[in-house]
Amino acid sequence: MRIVVTGMGVISPIGIGVDSFWTAAVNGVNGVRRIKSFDASSQRSKIAGEIPDFEPAAYLPVKTIEQTDRYSQLALSAAALAIEDAGGLAAYDASRLAVSLGTGMGGYATYEASAARYFRNQSTPPFTVPKTMANAASAWIAITHQCKGPNLTFSTACSSAGHAIGNALQLLRSRQADAVIAGGSEACVLPLTMAGFNALRALSTAYEDHPERASRPFSKGRDGFIMAEGAGILVLEREEDARRRGATMHAVLAGYGSSCDAAHIVAPEHDGQVAAMGAAIADAGVDRGAIDYINAHATSTPVGDIIETQAIKAFFGNRSRDIAVSATKSLFGHAIGAAAAIGSIATVMSLRSGIVHPTINFEEADPECDLDYTPNEARERAVQVGLCNAFGFGGNNVSLVFSNI
Repeated sequence: MRIVVTGMGVISPIGIGVDSFWTAAVNGVNGVRRIKSFDASSQRSKIAGEIPDFEPAAYLPVKTIEQTDRYSQLALSAAALAIEDAGGLAAYDASRLAVSLGTGMGGYATYEASAARYFRNQSTPPFTVPKTMANAASAWIAITHQCKGPNLTFSTACSSAGHAIGNALQLLRSRQADAVIAGGSEACVLPLTMAGFNALRALSTAYEDHPERASRPFSKGRDGFIMAEGAGILVLEREEDARRRGATMHAVLAGYGSSCDAAHIVAPEHDGQVAAMGAAIADAGVDRGAIDYINAHATSTPVGDIIETQAIKAFFGNRSRDIAVSATKSLFGHAIGAAAAIGSIATVMSLRSGIVHPTINFEEADPECDLDYTPNEARERAVQVGLCNAFGFGGNNVSLVFSNI
């Protein structure tokens, strides 16, 4: 049984819609700017990957906008694009349609705004809880598209969307659903959220005057990640069902692997990442020698990029330097719970187009990061099997394997 991707939708700082996103990615367009959504003058890090041209009214009714947080609006909009790309899901019974979504923070914009009102002794908005709750986006997708099957939300920090997509694979294999809307959404370029990550010294502060240079995975001089917002959604189905309804099949979702470091709440650990990659490749039923491309987690932190490089080298051995690696986060930063979904779409597009997008801002190699990171320029490559990595706080590791049809 093969599970295929029939629809994709993305809302990102470098493009809305897959075509716009991919054109920008291949051309190394940078989406990191000074923060405009709030006054960030008091923040240690004042730059982020914001979506400048997202208008929820282009996708959603006014009433829905009033009742949803921005992260739900991003998810709903990306889902609409993905379902349109899939040719609609009218062929399926509503009870057989599932939603599997990831988010690290949920409706944090509502939480921050409502908390500020409360501590100023102002009234609390009535939709504070239903807008803030982590499962709001998946619920709104189900309501909007009448998905009456399983509806699940995963919140495992930066690996959230990876688990959501992996769960969708399992729902389809076990025939608990016939089609799954899966992915992730995040909208946490916010005062308190930024302050919290700044307190951890996790965000970049060295390139305030040149924000376009700040997200620099694997490059010498990187000093932290860039906060970003965005959403990525995939429509997944069994191959026989997709063929029956005449859907376009973009790629096969072949494998899912996960692990927990059980070592540190924020610091990554090498063995857990190796375990996740191994589990995904075993689940896909392919040899590790089949992997042509890795969409790396690659957040641009000093330690994290070294650990991932070491994990890739440990798992792939002498082949590791022959595999094309690229970092989608170099283009616009880290969209936390949505990152693995956007990275998955980039992986699928590499399979489809025969092009690997660049890791931009690769100005000087870090001696401890010595793989082929597709520096600065896109490269033509006939990718047949790709691996997408996502590693999150709490030691949550996910790897996904995609292959050509």
